[in-house]
Amino acid sequence: MFLKFGRDAERQADELGFKYMVGQRYDPRQMAEVFRTLDRETAQAGGAGRLPEWLSTHPDPGNRAAKAAERAAKVPNAAQLATEHDAYVAHVSGMTFGEDPRQGFFQGNAFLHPELRFRVDFPEGWQKANTAAAVVAVSPQKDAAVQLSGAGKLSPEEASRKFFAQQGVKAASFASGTVSGLPATASWFEAQTEQGAVRGLVSFVSQGGTTFMLVGYTGAQKLESYAATFQKSFASFGPLTDPAALAVQPARVELVKVPRTMTAAEFNAQFPSTVPVETVAIVNGLGDGEKLEAGRTAKRIVGGTLPKK
Repeated sequence: MFLKFGRDAERQADELGFKYMVGQRYDPRQMAEVFRTLDRETAQAGGAGRLPEWLSTHPDPGNRAAKAAERAAKVPNAAQLATEHDAYVAHVSGMTFGEDPRQGFFQGNAFLHPELRFRVDFPEGWQKANTAAAVVAVSPQKDAAVQLSGAGKLSPEEASRKFFAQQGVKAASFASGTVSGLPATASWFEAQTEQGAVRGLVSFVSQGGTTFMLVGYTGAQKLESYAATFQKSFASFGPLTDPAALAVQPARVELVKVPRTMTAAEFNAQFPSTVPVETVAIVNGLGDGEKLEAGRTAKRIVGGTLPKK
């Protein structure tokens, strides 16, 4: 109910990407390596912040890697198709690396958004992720979630009416007022979703000409356990005023021609990055024990230091 896109749409995108690669005579076997890189990144982070697949529009990277390899295996003479590594990396020079903090970043449990100039606290100990569609936090038991997303230029009252116009969504109560001095509405609700019946709290808050939706939901029988958590999180929404947070800038990719065959650690010692050496290895496609070859164009990450709490 609350996902902007479905996993089927992502699978279709993978299939179309494969067709475009083969049509342009690029080696489709490289796509599986992209998903394996995503898997390595998740493993390197220890799974921290990774949302359960049921709450993500993106299928698990491991599943996507297997599917990509399966498709590529059916392409005749795939080894003769192009990869053009150096031409590709030339396009990523200067690109933002990781999440652009200008589009929001976490500082402990707080989510700060410099561009939209707001902040909100998510529940302590919950898994958190900032995606293109929404900011989501999932309870440790994975039986409740809090989500923050944009609701456009509608007033909080108009956005609330639109929310309850959805089929299967019923309001249990409604109130309008302010949160941190900002116009807001709040409603308890019940809804039917693909995961079954849920109950929760939805709030719409207007800040800087944009209205935001905060929704917390759980199984129909568990709302009492999470109600206070939802209310506390939503009440924390307010303007962002910290100068350091408002001025934050993203990390960026910088290219380096490797002078000799090097391990990731040797490369990082000579060309330091602002990310861990394990991340340097991952962004350069290095598995355990693999090295960067002399003359290869490699990536390092510079800048992007976040302000301290």
